[in-house]
Amino acid sequence: MSIPQPHRHLISRFTSNFCSTHSNFSDSSLHCMPGMAILKSSSIDSDASGTTTSFLPNDVDLGGDLLAEIIRRLPLDSVARSRAVSRNWRAAISDGYLRRRLPLHMSMICFPDNDDPFGGGGSASLPLFACATEGRRLEERDIGFFPLHDRSVVCDACNGLLLCRAPGTRDFYVVSPVTRTWAALPRPAKDASLSVLAFDPFGTSPQQHYHVINFTGWRDRGAAVEVFSSETRAWTAHEVDFGGVPAGSLSGASVHCHDGAAYFLASDPDCAVRMDLAAGAGLACTVVALPEPSDGHGRLAHCGSRLHYVCSDGELLKVWALEDVQRWRLKHAVRVGGDIVEGGGGEVRFLAMHPEKSAVVYLWSPWKLVEYDLSKRELTGVAWEFAKGARNRVVKTWLVPSSCYLSDCFADAPAGGAMI
Repeated sequence: MSIPQPHRHLISRFTSNFCSTHSNFSDSSLHCMPGMAILKSSSIDSDASGTTTSFLPNDVDLGGDLLAEIIRRLPLDSVARSRAVSRNWRAAISDGYLRRRLPLHMSMICFPDNDDPFGGGGSASLPLFACATEGRRLEERDIGFFPLHDRSVVCDACNGLLLCRAPGTRDFYVVSPVTRTWAALPRPAKDASLSVLAFDPFGTSPQQHYHVINFTGWRDRGAAVEVFSSETRAWTAHEVDFGGVPAGSLSGASVHCHDGAAYFLASDPDCAVRMDLAAGAGLACTVVALPEPSDGHGRLAHCGSRLHYVCSDGELLKVWALEDVQRWRLKHAVRVGGDIVEGGGGEVRFLAMHPEKSAVVYLWSPWKLVEYDLSKRELTGVAWEFAKGARNRVVKTWLVPSSCYLSDCFADAPAGGAMI
């Protein structure tokens, strides 16, 4: 998009004022129209003489494209805090029109690398939540705002949200490190052997909601399940049939969420089990056979509205796209050995697929994450580095538009259970 010179001056002025004073709002008004978010006026502060300083003159309307250009230049933390100004601001920044135009932000769960990154009991074994910065660095996010962070364990994470539980209890919490918000869930009726968080910021719902799926008892080809919905703020119990797939073959470590459904990889038979989380669906499950065995290295992902299956034998990375109900098409088969990442130590692993570009994937090496174009068979030059000298084992990675982080999924939480 080409920005006219007068608008560039306006953008520069607004951005500069916003970044220097965004924590001192006195009155602001953002109005949303279908397909467009318009900034009407933004009075933010008053000096000693009583003169009000504004971002923009009164009666200046900004179209959605221009507003998106302004917001995309602001630091993510500043945009996150601006949602607390008013409901109009929150609605405008979360508006789908802007969401499609804002840059993607990388975030992840990782463990500092040691001999046993998932155990040992030391502080190095604790998972870290990291976000990409403008300088292409991966920096740890402090979750000290969550008062129970030192007394809870992270049981799952999904698209920027963390699911935490107090050990030995049924007390669950959902935490957003980027927006620095959290919510305490009501206690479920039963203990869970597996807890899964499902949150899709790309969903079609105007207001984004998350689900927590607790598996409380296993059946031969199903399970007893309790599901919490942030929309209803309540748990509901279900008996789930996995569509003939043995319960023991489901992988709780390879769960993918998209548009109101959770997808589980399974082996024996090799398939994907789709669980419908929509209200009234009763957690109905459908089964899709995989094009080839996962061998523990397969991943499910969505690009646009199409389901993809990604598998690798350590050298050859294959990407399959689901063309219809049971037919897969091989889109890419590319060798991505450890030598493609400089300083990678010969170790490279697939992490994620770009949510909009099916040829673009993200690969992990101990010191960095890189973006790779499967069609061109080359690195794009985009990379995020860990702190100098630090090795990390990344276990989950997401790229979502920044406004999707600023979802309203905590809007209905009790006043004492969510903090901004």
